Amino acid sequence: MTTTPRAVSVALQKGGVGKTTLAINLAERLANRSNDVLLVDLDQQGNATEGVGLSDAYTASQHIGDVLEDGTETALEDVIYSVDSFDVLPAHEDLDSVENSIRSATFGELWIRNEIIDPVLGDEYDYVVVDSPPNLGPLADASLISTQNVIVPLRMSEPSVSGFERMYTQQIGPIRKEIDLDILAIVPNSLAGDNEEKRIIGDLEGSQFGEFLPQFARSAHFDDPDSPGPGIRERIAFRRAWREGVPLAAHDPESDMLDRLDELAAVVECGGVDDA
Repeated sequence: MTTTPRAVSVALQKGGVGKTTLAINLAERLANRSNDVLLVDLDQQGNATEGVGLSDAYTASQHIGDVLEDGTETALEDVIYSVDSFDVLPAHEDLDSVENSIRSATFGELWIRNEIIDPVLGDEYDYVVVDSPPNLGPLADASLISTQNVIVPLRMSEPSVSGFERMYTQQIGPIRKEIDLDILAIVPNSLAGDNEEKRIIGDLEGSQFGEFLPQFARSAHFDDPDSPGPGIRERIAFRRAWREGVPLAAHDPESDMLDRLDELAAVVECGGVDDA
């Protein structure tokens, strides 16, 4: 299979949907498929940074903000760390200042793309996975603009779906007037199994967004006795892995969700659900 180097943001403008967990484990699964991968944490909370065991980097003296400064002596490689099978550009407690600088600068939304993504994509890394901020704002816009691809994690609840609808109309739509921005997948995430989840997945399948649901996320899994159900299921192993600062595969290499995360990695490699 021939693939193209690609950057992708994992994003939803609502917290509590498992965005960071998905980003960490997508990076690990891409690396497990013999790819060189960089995980970039642009979430001011730094949860992905903590979730891969790099808590100290969140308050380090050198950080992502230094790379973006004019005339900086800090090179990108100075603030990249190696963990497990992939590399990480950690978040920092000063990311709010970075966002303010992006807001006030002309073409500031291009900083992440010009200074972080473009210099390494295809040369140093096959894939760059960005954990985006869970809100609307310059840093979240910069994330989507820098990757031009997005994976949307959704809980099967009305607040989560409403968050995606806002993101689609208030962020994705305006960005698409300026540059290409592709939805690679919509991923039902942290599912427990109830009738409300079944209803919402059915609604998604019948909407304009149904084409973005991977095969593992489709409602046919509700009727398959050999399936745990559609989507990425709720598993305590995800939380335990995060507390240990490792991806799911390192904590529980027998997890039944690894195959689904691997399928999602194939979606990223191929550039969409239809081609995976």
